[in-house]
Amino acid sequence: MTWLLLGCALALAAGASALWIDLPLAIWIKQSVTEGVNESFEWVGELGESGSYIAVALAFYVIGLVGLARGWRNPVRMSYASMARGSLLMLSTMAVGGLVVLVLKRSVARARPELFFEKGVYGLGESFSRAQLFNSFPSSHTYAAFSVAVVLGILAPRWRWVFLLLATLVAVSRLVNLDHYLSDVMTAAGIAVLIGHVLAPRVLDARYQWPLRAPWKWWRQPDAPRV
Repeated sequence: MTWLLLGCALALAAGASALWIDLPLAIWIKQSVTEGVNESFEWVGELGESGSYIAVALAFYVIGLVGLARGWRNPVRMSYASMARGSLLMLSTMAVGGLVVLVLKRSVARARPELFFEKGVYGLGESFSRAQLFNSFPSSHTYAAFSVAVVLGILAPRWRWVFLLLATLVAVSRLVNLDHYLSDVMTAAGIAVLIGHVLAPRVLDARYQWPLRAPWKWWRQPDAPRV
């Protein structure tokens, strides 16, 4: 419930930001941030690339399934069942939220800050037109970073604030580099928080056995619960 309230609060704050904060903040960043700071945050923004996270999660999921099927002994302090469930939560959060973000990008068609500073364009374009630079809302890099942070925070609660801090740095990088407005990154973070915590019980709960089967067997008659 706490995470649900946090996600809703972020969504409300994003709405307020879009009305009163986004553009003044972007103008202030444009006038105040030095080239050196901008370049430094470009490196930070690389942490929001989703491809590497998906590849690692997919590898762990396959290892978890194979380890379960063959009865391997796991050399680390984690069962293959936990490995499979955790990595599948990462993959499903990325996939479901990624689809939501993509649909919002295409339907809202918000102009990126670059268009404002180059052509004075601020606002929305034509939905699903695929016009370049009309895909600012929400931030996919921020969504990827917060998806990873939320899932890792669920799996390792003691470190959740470290993960969230790193994700927040990615969000800040999108602002500093003028790739997005504040409401873009806030909305992306809120979506990640909500989707991660909605999916977690359905993937991690031992009552659900489908995560421990190969994807083509997910819809098979459920087995007896096991840990």
